[in-house]
Parts: sequence; structure tokens; C-alpha cells
Amino acid sequence: MTLLLVLLVFGGMIFLHELGHYLAARLFKIEVEEFGFGIPPRLWRFWRLPGRFQVGNHSIQIPANYDLPVDVNELQHRPVDLTLERKGESLILKAMNLCAAESDRYVLASPTLTQEPDGTLRLSGMVRDLRLGTEFTLNLLPLGGFVRPKGEGDPDVPDGLAAANPWKRLVVLFAGPFMNLLTAVVVMSIIVAQVGMSVPGKVLIEEVTPNSPAEQAGIRSGDVLLTVAGQPVTEIQAARTLIRANLDRPLELTLERNGQTITLVATPLSSRTPEQGALGVALSYPRRDATPLEIVSGGVTATVVQSLNLLYVPVGLIQGVIAPEQARLVGLKGIYDFFGQAVERDAASRQESAAPASGAATAASRPTSYVLSLIAMLSISLGVMNLLPIPALDGGRILFTLPEILFRRRIPPRLENVINGVAFLLLIGLMLAVNLMDFISPANITLP
Repeated sequence: MTLLLVLLVFGGMIFLHELGHYLAARLFKIEVEEFGFGIPPRLWRFWRLPGRFQVGNHSIQIPANYDLPVDVNELQHRPVDLTLERKGESLILKAMNLCAAESDRYVLASPTLTQEPDGTLRLSGMVRDLRLGTEFTLNLLPLGGFVRPKGEGDPDVPDGLAAANPWKRLVVLFAGPFMNLLTAVVVMSIIVAQVGMSVPGKVLIEEVTPNSPAEQAGIRSGDVLLTVAGQPVTEIQAARTLIRANLDRPLELTLERNGQTITLVATPLSSRTPEQGALGVALSYPRRDATPLEIVSGGVTATVVQSLNLLYVPVGLIQGVIAPEQARLVGLKGIYDFFGQAVERDAASRQESAAPASGAATAASRPTSYVLSLIAMLSISLGVMNLLPIPALDGGRILFTLPEILFRRRIPPRLENVINGVAFLLLIGLMLAVNLMDFISPANITLP
């Protein structure tokens, strides 16, 4: 289940990333030669969109999945004999026969469409303005994907990416990371809708740790904390301060449970670690259902905050605020381990929510959303990392377009291609090293 989930999540994020590039390219009439799932070599072309070409003044449509008799580069300006059929106002290619390249009769004569007695249409002439439909392919290595625009690195190719206006190239390059960030907004919005909005003013016992002083005192999840040591509490930090001020001493707590007020005595222990908590409770505020506007704004806000936190990591490492082991890169195995924990925790929380403990008259706690949170974080990571000004990434390619926009001077395409090629090899090496470290020294990080 975890492996299937990881493959679906990765495949989905990469698909959406490449879909962003593809849609933006098609929006600006930039041809896309291939939309590939996985990393080459190619295994299977499962679809090709319709294409078209010109013969004289006639526009011929190439049907979906039609295989041309020769390589596309050899067919341009090549004489052909065509068999066609008419559908409405369109001429559809049924068969193509190549003619001798040295023949000049197709150059001198004006191509004329003729119809045979059986209704078949014939046309002979020179092929020009050939535009093949996008190929959708499945490749050998299942991790990754790509979109191959026409003329990606050659500005001399007409209707290609490199020949496009720099503003159009900028939009096409940004569209991939944007789709990942948009995905994160959607996922974060779903989480907000599930979790609801905090209602300050009351402190809720969200979780009670097994075998903790709180459990031994009879405190249950869903209780509302009213007073600590006789002092009213309406904020989480105030409740924590009062608990820490009474370590190793019996502490009187007033709670609200199912509309009734009860008083219990628990002893917070100094021997417990900060992660365990002196009492062994997780505190939060009660929640209410979020409005549609709060759901969307909450999703956007959470995505922006997480993106800024990710960008802060290098700064935090330099300042010493973030420990190196907390900021290490993880590969597929590390992500698989995280998803394994997330699936287990979410499944357990849903079982507890659906079937409260026997005799417990408390409100069921809300299920956790660790899987959705991980999906959102991976989407944010993919979007933000691709926007970094590193050659071979979208951000690096965006950086190469800025001189042309700001100073109307383009960096030589050959130099750009060399830099991106070298950077791509270095990134592949980094990816291999990170994935290898996942097995040599696995990341010992657990979900909160």
C-alpha cells in the first residue's frame, strides 16, 4: 500500500508539473514533440495527437497515431503522393507514398486535388510546414517525466521554444513549478476543510499519552481545560507555564467534559522529556468548520508559509538554528519511510475516531492528515526547488531569459545548452548520492 501510494504521488506530481509546461507551451502555439512518463529509453508510445502539413494551398490533417513512412526531418519539402478523404471541410490523410527526391514535376506543377470514381481523393506535391502532434510515451525508469518542446535549445527552429518571445518562454518555464504549488494549495485547503478553524478562548486536551500522569489521573482526550492550580486558562501557553511551575507536585485541574465540570488531580513529572510532556497531553484549541473563503485562504497561507520555511533552511543552517540532521536531503527510501509512518498514523487515528474507547463519553478526536500533509510538502518542495536559480532546473532556465528581457541581449544558446547539460549531470550525481545515503545512513526522523 505504501509503495503504491508513493508511486502514485510521485507520478501525479510529475504529471502535473509537466502538464503545466505542456499547457503553457500549447497556449503560446509552441509545438511539443513528446510528453514522456518516466526516464528514457522509451518503452512504448501509447498515443500521438493529430498533426498537419501543407501541400500547395491544401491543409492536410494527419490522424492520431498515424505513422509517417519516413523520419520527419526527411519529409520536409519532400515530394509525395497522397490518398485522402474529406470529413466536412477537412482533408484527412489515409496513405502517403514517397516520390523520388530529384523529381521536379511536383515543384513545377501546381498541386491539384483529384477525385477518382470510387470517391477517393488524390493529391501530389511538396510537403511543407509539417507539424506532428505530441507523442505521449512510457519510458523505462518509472521515476520522473519530461516534456520535449520543439526546438527547445535551438532558436533557429521555427515555432520552437527557444525561438519564442522571452516572456512566453518565461511563462512556459514557470508553469511547471506553478502547477506543483497550486497542487499544494488544493491539498492544504482539503486539510483546512478537514481540520477546521481554531477557536481561541478555550484549551482543548487533544491527545493523552498512554501511561502518562494525565491518563493515570483520568484525563481524556476531548476534555476542555478550565483552570490549572485554581487559575483560569484560556491560552495554551498560559496552561503550559502553570503546569511547568508545578513539577513533581499534585496539581488540581478543572475540566469540562460533555457539559459537566469535574476536578482531577495529576502530578506533572520533571523526569519526563520535553517530547513526552510533563503531564503527557497535547493541547490545542477547539475547532469549528471552516467557511469556503477560510478554506481557500488557509490553503494559500499554509502553502506560502511552508514555501518560506523551506527557503529559510539554508539560512537556518548557517545561523545554527537548524541542526544539520534536521535539514538533510532524503531520497526515495526516506520518502517511502515517511509515507509508511503517515499511512500507519492516519489509519490508527481513523480507527480511534470511529471507535472510541469503551466507556469513554468524550467527543471523538479528529483524524490526522499526515499523508495529505506529506503530499503537500512534496509538492511545495518540487515547486520551490525547481524555481531555484540552478542551471538545468526551471529556475536556472528562467535566469537565462532575464538578460534578454532586461537588456535585450540574449546569452548565446550554445553556451546556455552546455551549462544546462553539465548542471544536469551534476544533479543526477547528487540524486544518486542522496538515494545511496538513504541506505547507508537512513534518516532517523519521525513524524510529530
